[in-house]
Amino acid sequence: MGSFEGGPPTAEQVQRMEAERQAQITGRQRLAEFLATGPLYSHFAFDELASGLYTLPNTIKLYCVNAECSKVQTFERVEEGRGITTHHRGWGGTTTYTCRNCKKQTQKYMYVWNDNGFWKVGQVPELTERIDHKLKRVLGDSLNLYTKALRSRSFGFGIGAVCYLRRIVEDTTETLMDLLREEKSDGWTGEEREHFEAARKTFQFSQKIEYAAEKVLPTAAFVNGRDSFAALHDVTSHGLHGLSEEECLHLFDRCNLIFTHTFRILSEHKREREEYAKELLNLKRS
Repeated sequence: MGSFEGGPPTAEQVQRMEAERQAQITGRQRLAEFLATGPLYSHFAFDELASGLYTLPNTIKLYCVNAECSKVQTFERVEEGRGITTHHRGWGGTTTYTCRNCKKQTQKYMYVWNDNGFWKVGQVPELTERIDHKLKRVLGDSLNLYTKALRSRSFGFGIGAVCYLRRIVEDTTETLMDLLREEKSDGWTGEEREHFEAARKTFQFSQKIEYAAEKVLPTAAFVNGRDSFAALHDVTSHGLHGLSEEECLHLFDRCNLIFTHTFRILSEHKREREEYAKELLNLKRS
């Protein structure tokens, strides 16, 4: 436990030491996640109680591209030079992690670590954009924009990442409007047709999104009356016009979770609708 001048530690000192120990454990876990997925050049801040942390995580979780793995594996830090390093802070530090499973795939990082925080300033191989196969299919023509959004995020361009995400929401809203017209227009009254045309031609994209979402999106895309499309467009617009690069990076990570979930919901909804239509058309008296 260490020595204390004037006698054994007080209960308050012991409590403080335990809090610092726990903070350093949490700080190292957060740093491991940041190394694996964090964007370049963005700032990683430690909690005040973790200020005594001086060593990098021993392991991180990464997707191993080696043919023997092709999945998320544990990568272990390789000690460089002689002996075990107990102090990793500094400017232009480097470290290497090797896949524990195949022992072949490596990931190298360059970083800056001082009293003000941690910055990842380089990595080889670069952070790749792996996109779920189902999400790729449902994104369609927007896949290229989504890839650019992820790439922008990887290089610390938060405003660019948010901008690409908003553009996909807008493009998909136009697709939803076309889908609505194809499926429902034959049964519309004159008033309903006028409402559709007004929404389609409006320059207020938020109004168009609200209209399309209400008419087309499945209930799974709504929470307490708020749909994910309108929410995504609202917060990404705010980020694009009012937040800093760093703030947009955090915003993108929050939006991306909602974004991917929403598009998976749309994919499932489309599949179920097609299956229903097929079965209905094939339904005959035996």
